[in-house]
Amino acid sequence: MKFFTILLLAAASVSAANRLDSEHSRTPKRVWVRRLTLAAGCAASLAFDTWSTHRAVSAGALEANGLFANPQGRPQWGRMFSIKAGICGSSALLQETHLFGSWESPAADWTWTGINAGAAGLYSWAGWHNLSLASRK
Repeated sequence: MKFFTILLLAAASVSAANRLDSEHSRTPKRVWVRRLTLAAGCAASLAFDTWSTHRAVSAGALEANGLFANPQGRPQWGRMFSIKAGICGSSALLQETHLFGSWESPAADWTWTGINAGAAGLYSWAGWHNLSLASRK
């Protein structure tokens, strides 16, 4: 199974690299801003919010989000990480492949940039909130 997963990741990487090389000539100048905010949003979600949740729970707090918690309020780490990774992956897929043709304009890049920046801000706020809960306990 590990070999299959590594092979699948390698194939996806090669495919993405080929696609990016072929589209390089028509890539807007400021697409890096959208990609940077996407990376910031995913890092805030997957790394900072998850780490701060762990700190808060270790200090005695309970997970308030019913989607990520069991009935006793303990986080379900696998579910939490997989949902967050799925959201980040699907966002990246939608943004990079321009699945919907109308989303291929520079205005769409700025729209995605705003959405990504909002997600980064929201997950950063959640992380700081979790750390404040951890310091109170």
